[in-house]
Order: sequence, then structure tokens, then C-alpha cells
Amino acid sequence: MSATLPSDDYAPSAYRGQRKTSKRLAENRQGAVFRKSWTMGPSLPRGKPSGLVPPGFLGTWHPAWLRDLEAREKRKDVTELEERHTYHGRLDEECLRYATLPRVTWVLIWIHNGGRILFTWLLPIFLLVFVFGWTQEPASTSFKEYFWDGIFPFLAYFFLPTLMCWGAGSYMEKKHPKIMYQEIKGPLWELNRRTGMVTLFRDPEKEGQSGEIRAQAPFHEWDGYLLTLPDHQGNVWHKRVLVHQTEEWVLPMNQLVPATTNREDVLAYWDLINQYMDVTQPLPDIPLFEGYRHLDPTTRAHDERTGRDPRHWRAMDDASYEAFKEDNWQRLIRQRWD
Repeated sequence: MSATLPSDDYAPSAYRGQRKTSKRLAENRQGAVFRKSWTMGPSLPRGKPSGLVPPGFLGTWHPAWLRDLEAREKRKDVTELEERHTYHGRLDEECLRYATLPRVTWVLIWIHNGGRILFTWLLPIFLLVFVFGWTQEPASTSFKEYFWDGIFPFLAYFFLPTLMCWGAGSYMEKKHPKIMYQEIKGPLWELNRRTGMVTLFRDPEKEGQSGEIRAQAPFHEWDGYLLTLPDHQGNVWHKRVLVHQTEEWVLPMNQLVPATTNREDVLAYWDLINQYMDVTQPLPDIPLFEGYRHLDPTTRAHDERTGRDPRHWRAMDDASYEAFKEDNWQRLIRQRWD
């Protein structure tokens, strides 16, 4: 994990966008297959932050979410700021650390929700087809024959299992939530603003590997690439990856902004990450970081200098926030990224 620093210090390795850094002298160890897989897309530039935000960030973390978080903290003895250090996943002024639920939990979630969706969505369609099919049967066919030959197999071998999956998942969720939602075993990656380090962790599902570092290097040694992939329907999907300059280390960053058909979303995401990691710049001014701005030295100084209201987002009404999101979207599609 990251080394502990005094509250107002950045490590010497912290990323400073205006500081020129020398290229690593180590020999490039990337093979042709690796480069073809991860670096064939256009590299993403580092420059002055645009202030634009991926729409997904604004939809997930918004003023109402902030107000709800504040209300929940008032009902607890321990605030989110105090207990966050026990989490494997974090999104705050110190680091962006991603962790996911154990695989067994994901399997149970997919069984539960998959059964529910398949049963509730397909059963009405099946009943309509059943009724229509019955009207097309010859008069000599009895309903009993039609049911046992054409209907019962679908009910017994498809809809009954999906209903059982739905029911079993609901039972586990209500009666045994600790089995359904098991504790996160460890992080997968981390971008640390205070130290400037990008860290990849070993697979937390494997015994004894939770929290162990697999690869680590300063942010300036990583390049961003825009990968573009078509699907079977002809749609073009974009995602962003971080690739180390000399080692076969890659970090697909599609957890916070999933692969999308909107190229601008990925470019705004890269822009936001660069501003987040650059300690000469304040934290991106979005609802997600409002509760942490006073804990970051550069951001605190910026807010004091500009007179920013510390409750800017929390005090914003829904109509004003919707107007802000629309303005962000319009500026996003007009932005020239090249």
C-alpha cells in the first residue's frame, strides 16, 4: 500500500504536469504482441485541463447523493472520512483505488438478477406466443396435447429454473446477506495523487495475495491510449487504457467509465485523470470530491484564493444541476481534442 505522509505533504514522486521528467533509461521489454494489443490506438495527450467531466461521473455522484451522504454521517458516530481508510476501494483526495466484489458474489448476483430478468421479461412474450399458437392449431388438436407437447417443456426446463434462481437469490439476499455480499478481499489498482504512483495489485482472490503489489511506477511513466473496437452490430466502442512505457504493464480503466460509443466521454475521462494526478492543479470540481477538497493542500489554497463556497454542490438545487449537466454535455461535444 501507499506510504503514510504528513497531511499537507506531497511525495517527491508526485506528478507535476509542468515539470519535465527524463525518459526512463531501462530497455523496452514490451513484446510485439503486447504492443499490438495495447498501444495500437492513438496516444492521449497531456495538456491544460478543459474542466469537462464525463457525463457518467455527474450522473453517479450528484448533489442529492452528497446531501444523503451528509445526512447518514450525522446519524453515525464515525464519519465517512474517518472510516474510509478501512475500505479497499477509495475515491477521494488521496487516491483512486478500485476494488470489486469477490467472484462468488458476482456469480450469486448474476444468478439472482438473471433469473428475475429472464422470467419477468420473457414469460409475457411466451404467453402471447402460446395464445397465438393455440389459435393456429387444427381443430383436431386438443388443448391437453398442445400444452404437454408445446408448452410444458418450456415451462419445466426454462421458466421454472429461472424462477428458482430468482427465488433463491431473493432468499439469500434477505436471509443471508453476508453470504450473498461477501467482503471485498483487496484492491485491483490504485492511482495515488499524493505519491504520484500508479499501482497494480495481485489477484486478491488468490490465497495470500490480497494487497500485494504486482507493478508500480510513477504516473509520468504511463501513457494513455484510446482503444477503439467494433462489435458485431457495427457499433464502435471506445475505452481508455494506461500502458507503461517500457514494461508489459497495462491498466484498462473501464471501471469508472465503461467502454462507450461516445469518444468524447473517454477523452474527458483522461482529461479528468490528468488533472486529478497533477498536484499543481486543484482537484476536479465535481460533486465526488467536494467533501475532500479541504484535505488537499493545492485545492484548499485554490478554494481560499477564489472564495469557492465549500457547499457549492451540496447547496445546488436539482434544476441548476440539470442545467450544469446539459452545459457540460454541449461543451463536451464541441470540444476540439486534437
